[in-house]
Amino acid sequence: MAAQNQVDPQQVTPEEFARLVKGSSDEEIASTVHQAGTGDVLDRIFDGMEESFLPEKASDVDADIVFVITDDGDSHSYLVAIHDGSCKTSRGTADNPKVTLTSGLVPFIKLVTGQAQGPQLFMAGKLKVSGDLMFSTRIMTFFDQPGA
Repeated sequence: MAAQNQVDPQQVTPEEFARLVKGSSDEEIASTVHQAGTGDVLDRIFDGMEESFLPEKASDVDADIVFVITDDGDSHSYLVAIHDGSCKTSRGTADNPKVTLTSGLVPFIKLVTGQAQGPQLFMAGKLKVSGDLMFSTRIMTFFDQPGA
């Protein structure tokens, strides 16, 4: 990713982003995301989650999921609301989420691009889960992952 000049989050497809992440070091990933604007990149990732939602994989799901991504002392919270076979994402939290997932920026990027798996991140202490632990293991299956 360091070889890329300026990455515009709105112009990069999920597949291109996954390819960029796959061949990059943690430092390159963080640097590129910071250069492009962490909030803009995260907004695009969560927009992409809506676009890649697989309703047939979540037909029995009625849940609010909160992701908290930490980066250099900042905290970015996003709500993924899966209800009635649809998925809506927004910045913010929920009063009573089924699960809250907290991760650093780079592990989160690797998770959503299929370069890391949630259980391994959890066991390594890079992903914290509060709420329904068993449900949390299913979350990424609700989305088509371009890098997986």
